[in-house]
This record gives sequence, C-alpha cells and structure tokens, in this order.
Amino acid sequence: MRANDPLVLLLGLLGLIPFIVCAYLACAWRDPADARALIALIAYGAVILSFLGGVHWGFALDEPPPSLAGLAPVPTRADPAHRPRIALGVLPALIGWLALLIAILAPAPVIALCVLIAGFLATNIGEHTAHRRGWMPSRYLWLRWFLTIVVVALLVTTVVLRVSGARIVL
Repeated sequence: MRANDPLVLLLGLLGLIPFIVCAYLACAWRDPADARALIALIAYGAVILSFLGGVHWGFALDEPPPSLAGLAPVPTRADPAHRPRIALGVLPALIGWLALLIAILAPAPVIALCVLIAGFLATNIGEHTAHRRGWMPSRYLWLRWFLTIVVVALLVTTVVLRVSGARIVL
C-alpha cells in the first residue's frame, strides 16, 4: 500500500478527527468537561506518537534488500547505524508517555501539550533525517509532514487559548 493510496489518505485524515474534536472541546468551555477533553487530547496525542514510533520500528526490523525501490542500503541489526532507526521507533512512545504522566500526575496539561508538540516535531525531524539517509520512501514523508503540521497547529492553538484564558465560540 502506498502513501498516495486513497484509503491511506482517508485514514490519515480520519485520524485527525479526535485531535480536532478534543482540541475544540478543550478550548470551548470552562467546566469539568473541558478538562476531560484536554486529557483525551493528550492521551490521543500520546497514542499517535506511539504509532509513529511503531512505523519506524517496523522499518528498522524489516531490513529490505538494498535494491528495493531505489532506497539506500539499510543498516543491519549488527551495524551501529541501525541504532538511530531503533531509537526513532521507541522515543516517540516514551515522549507520549511522559506527556501523559505530566498531564495526569502533575497535573500540568499545558506542559504536557508542549511535550507533545516537541515530540511530534522531533519525530518529523527524525523522519526527515531517515529519508535523507535513504531509509524511508518520500511518499510516506509528504503525508507525515502534512498530518504533523495540522496536529502541531491544533496543539499550539490549544496551548495559546488555554494559557490566555480565551475560548473558542462558534
């Protein structure tokens, strides 16, 4: 399946719906429901970061032959160059988990949102680096950039509105 497959595009866009709904609900009201929506937003962000890491874990463990789709030779598990690939598979999940802990245990949801923003941006930078090394196809990268821009914009908007005390009124 390719990143430009209509099903992949549809599912990618559908994956934005919880971000949109939870961000809206977290910024529209000032009652206990907005706190639950804020935790739901952070939890979904943590889940998606884990999913992004899982994609790279799969890329790292798959080790396609060097001739596959013109990609550069992929480091083997014994090669030290393999370590960044494994890190890109695990670190997003740890960042998401940290954000969730901060939101629930601190409780500091704005800081948790900032951790998620940093996690999404860092993952995207890591993906770009992996692409430059020839470890992942560009057809995946353009979809990830688009989805990350939307997610980060929603998270930043939520942070700004929460810190400023403003509300969304529709």
